[in-house]
Amino acid sequence: MKLAKLFPRAEIVMISVSAVLFVGCGKAPSTDGSAANAIQAEALRKEVDSLKAKLANAQSRLESLREQINDGGAPLSNGGMSVPEILDELIEIKLSSKNRRSVQRRLSYLFESLALQGDAAVPLIREFLNKMEDVDFEVQREGESDEDRSRRYSRFRATLNFSQPPTLRIGLIDMLAEIGGDHAEATIAELLSSTGRGFEIAYASKIIQGWLGKDAYRTEALAAAHELLLDPIEAVGGNHFDRLSKNYLFMVLDMYDDQTFIQSAQGMFINDDGRIDRTILDYYEDVGKVRALDAMVQAFRSGRVHEDDMDNLAEAASRYTGINPQADQLFRDIMTGDQYNMETKMDAIRSFTQSDGDASTPGVPKNVLQARLNLVNTLQYDESDLMGKGMALLALQLESQISGERTDERKMRDAASRLFRDMQKRESEERRSGQRTPSRQPTVVPAP
Repeated sequence: MKLAKLFPRAEIVMISVSAVLFVGCGKAPSTDGSAANAIQAEALRKEVDSLKAKLANAQSRLESLREQINDGGAPLSNGGMSVPEILDELIEIKLSSKNRRSVQRRLSYLFESLALQGDAAVPLIREFLNKMEDVDFEVQREGESDEDRSRRYSRFRATLNFSQPPTLRIGLIDMLAEIGGDHAEATIAELLSSTGRGFEIAYASKIIQGWLGKDAYRTEALAAAHELLLDPIEAVGGNHFDRLSKNYLFMVLDMYDDQTFIQSAQGMFINDDGRIDRTILDYYEDVGKVRALDAMVQAFRSGRVHEDDMDNLAEAASRYTGINPQADQLFRDIMTGDQYNMETKMDAIRSFTQSDGDASTPGVPKNVLQARLNLVNTLQYDESDLMGKGMALLALQLESQISGERTDERKMRDAASRLFRDMQKRESEERRSGQRTPSRQPTVVPAP
């Protein structure tokens, strides 16, 4: 199996040849012939003896390696590649579209050879990681400029799943986990506190969680993520992974279900152009949940958010309507406020009917639906107001959801959707014509 890879290909061939010669030369050729035959026979005997010696030596090395592996020790590098040699070759690796397959096979071999060195490889791996140097193993297409390559990766999305290590440092983190032991663990822990790359913190956290458990090195990983989120470090000569450093750091918060960064994230939630940061919104929705509601509501009411992003905030906050008074009031404001467009209102309603903010339980509990129905019933509209008709259909839909009448629910939902889409179309036409008229304001009836 793997042991065969430790021998140079030429040596394996030599072993095979020697075996053939040994079997084929069980008897020495007769010396009764001519002098030429005698000389040839003597030369053949010497060659056989030489091959026998080489075979014995190779078999001895193979047995020694078997014993070391069975005993849990690190294989010796005599005759093979040493750790420095492996690292030197890895550093010099360059992939192109022409050599991709052969070089990727070589990479697999080199990393496997490194792992077979066991604990003896850890100090030199640690030394290289501390240099803060790296090698990209991404394929450079022939004739492709740096600008074209950047454009090709512009749509890259943060991921931690790879068929092969995308960089040398990531490959070395994999090898440390494969080697195992206290020294390898300490080296990955040291990386968490020393690297300035969000990508590496996220990858090391994933590896160490899979190795030692979900809460392994929680304090160290979160401290590193918080520090770089609040005070980012620009990676000199960075790649597309570094471009998404913030995404990777929030991924770490997600891994450890960390809610302690909610308030800190609020200060970076809205950029100078009024657009909300989708990475932070995802963090609020996936990890912060109702605890992040105040941050979302404050952003919504700040007057700083671009209109095109108001619907995202409305959808996220409306999941907690019927559960949290702050969400209830925001929903009232959205439904009654003329400053909010129909897209914002529709997204709030969609979330209102489909989610309670708990992804682990599908649908919305009946008690929450009832609280939402009570809220809708506090809003009264003039009979000629289309929004009033939409709210009436929404109330009927909620009643059907509570009673379990799926056919009625579907009918009411479809009718309400058609009405709201018509209202959105009319609003769009009015905006294009510049003649939008304010809608009537409803009367808010206090809850009994």
